[in-house]
Amino acid sequence: MAELISAAGIASTTGALVVGLFAGPTAGLGSDAVAKELGIDVLGLAASDPTFTGAEGQVLAVVAPADAPRPIRLVGLGPRTSVSARVLGRAAMRASSPESTTSLLALELPGTSAVTAVVEGHRLGGWRYGATADPPLAIVGDGDAARAERVARTTNWVRELVEMPPNLLTPAVFADRIRTFASQEAPGLVTVTTWDSGMLAEHGFGGTLGVGAADPLSTLAVELQYSSPSDGTTIALAGKGITFDSGGINLKRDRSEISWMKTDMAAAAAVAGAVITAAALGCERSLHAMLPITENMPGSRAQRPGDVVTHPDGRTTEVTDTDSEGRLVLADALAWLAATHPADLIDVGTLTDSGSLGTEFWGCWSTSTSLAAALVAAGERSGDPGWRLPLHESYAALLSSRVADLANAPAEAPDTGVVAATYLSAFVGDVPWAHIDNGSGAWLERDSGVWPEGPTGTPVRALIEFLVPTSE
Repeated sequence: MAELISAAGIASTTGALVVGLFAGPTAGLGSDAVAKELGIDVLGLAASDPTFTGAEGQVLAVVAPADAPRPIRLVGLGPRTSVSARVLGRAAMRASSPESTTSLLALELPGTSAVTAVVEGHRLGGWRYGATADPPLAIVGDGDAARAERVARTTNWVRELVEMPPNLLTPAVFADRIRTFASQEAPGLVTVTTWDSGMLAEHGFGGTLGVGAADPLSTLAVELQYSSPSDGTTIALAGKGITFDSGGINLKRDRSEISWMKTDMAAAAAVAGAVITAAALGCERSLHAMLPITENMPGSRAQRPGDVVTHPDGRTTEVTDTDSEGRLVLADALAWLAATHPADLIDVGTLTDSGSLGTEFWGCWSTSTSLAAALVAAGERSGDPGWRLPLHESYAALLSSRVADLANAPAEAPDTGVVAATYLSAFVGDVPWAHIDNGSGAWLERDSGVWPEGPTGTPVRALIEFLVPTSE
């Protein structure tokens, strides 16, 4: 856990100091505190490198004078008038390391939001695959760090799973990891049930069984349930859990893409993490999640283009593209969850490119203006942003089929995020529904902004904030 200390406690800490400087560079409250408590002239140290101007994104590693030797990481915060919790969080990510750290960044903005952003920033920036423990972290500031630690721990749990090699994270191992995380983070609060292929067949999950037909014994689903003591309404969530996506018979041709298709379970991990963490935080609404988990592989028994699968609501889909498999498993989960009549229904999947929004945003399509607005607002507050895009009835014509109720992909038009969302909308009935596509942000092929190449955990922080909103 991060330790909250006063400025007077700096002298008793060890490890690196992280201090923010504004454009110029000019001093902030952090550098003033270091001068007062340790007698270190931070601006003087910054002058050792004339290229350091305090612009946002700059980081300068220096060493304090010999009479008080310790490493100091100076991080630019940009203009003083533009400082915000998000600026401080990004600064913490840039200045983080796997070493013991004392951070003074939260001094630059009063309130819990600054402490939250700085704790999350240091924890997310310091994550390394396979690390067994977080390094010691002391935060100089006034606020509650407990929630931030929990949210960061969940985000990094998602990242750890997404980064795992696919021969290590099989569907069965994935299910076990979810069960273990629930028992550790929310003991006794979340019921985790694993459905085997027999149970999937019994409940009509034909899409999931079809995707996993090459190895049906590895195909399963994980159901999570949390009953809130304070509210009888339920939020239902579904997440795509393809632990490796080869494309199936429609094998992916891009070698650079197929090499990271271990990440196609990122949505299921994010939903699981959000449900478990929301329960631990005392979510006031009951939660019900369904996570279909399998591999999409070629083989003699694999699903073929032209096959027809049946979903829990009796609706049928012609599989025109076996590489559009995520929407097939989500269709099963949505149809099954919609039949339970939840107050809201949300699904998450790495289906396309998030609506061409790039790596910084997840895309959102919805039948409910209020639900979409709440999700986008939660993303903005949590630093895990998304954007709503439109649905339009005209796209349904692209998914017509002569042998089934609809096709899973268009035959003669580009397959985009809105087409995938249009397909999924057929399975939700009149339940308020939102689809989140995290396809372009869950895994980064190269460094982007403060995020390094690899997994980000998106949209787990937005989902947690949506389920259990913070208050300043």
